[in-house]
Amino acid sequence: MLDPGFLPLDNLRNERPDWREYWPIRNYLLNHSLIEGDYYGFLSPAFKTKTGLSASTVMDFILAQDGKPDILLFSPYFDQIAFFLNQWEQGMMTHRAFPVFEESLALLIPAFGIYSTASSSRDSVFCNYFVAKSGFWREWLVHCEKLFECAERADSPLGRALCGGVDYKSVMTPAKVFVIERIASALLATQSHWIAKAYNPMLLPLSNSPVSGLGHELAALDALKIAYQTESRPAYLEAFFQLRARFAATKSKP
Repeated sequence: MLDPGFLPLDNLRNERPDWREYWPIRNYLLNHSLIEGDYYGFLSPAFKTKTGLSASTVMDFILAQDGKPDILLFSPYFDQIAFFLNQWEQGMMTHRAFPVFEESLALLIPAFGIYSTASSSRDSVFCNYFVAKSGFWREWLVHCEKLFECAERADSPLGRALCGGVDYKSVMTPAKVFVIERIASALLATQSHWIAKAYNPMLLPLSNSPVSGLGHELAALDALKIAYQTESRPAYLEAFFQLRARFAATKSKP
């Protein structure tokens, strides 16, 4: 499955499959000295299937930015980015796991409000499909390790909930996997000094969710969130929720 333009990362031992891709990423970051100013990314073998992007397209996009962004995003599923207020709300509703997402944020990034923080196509990360400079990776790892330690100890309600299973494509998967996937988005939303640049997610595949059929309405929802991020006017957020409810009602009609 490997695109020859990417370097293979050896995870053949697969010591901790319960952590999915976080385990090999963690091992690399803990055992290698990252070069300042260089970009690093850890893309799963399913990257081409989920995004349709080749290694050459990814490299061309990175080079075109001339090293200015701290982080570059290659997130598919524009419908899931646009329809939900942020990735944490999307995760809670998709996996039906409200407490574990809320309590994880309270532990890691309390400044991020699931019901008040808007994330848009400019700063949303899905599937850990991002490329970033060493500074961002260090910040990301610090927060991920707090979650890792909580789950590994499993001596608290949150720790046990992180290890518990949630529904994912009819398979029970540890909740910690999906919480980890959303940490990058929370950092971008609460730490304004990071410069992010997203590959146009409207050019990438949508999910299989019913909301993917909303079409141009998705662009309107995303635009309202971008406006709110820019101006912080409550009216934009109110309009987002009202339009989303209207679109959802229309989509649910037979």
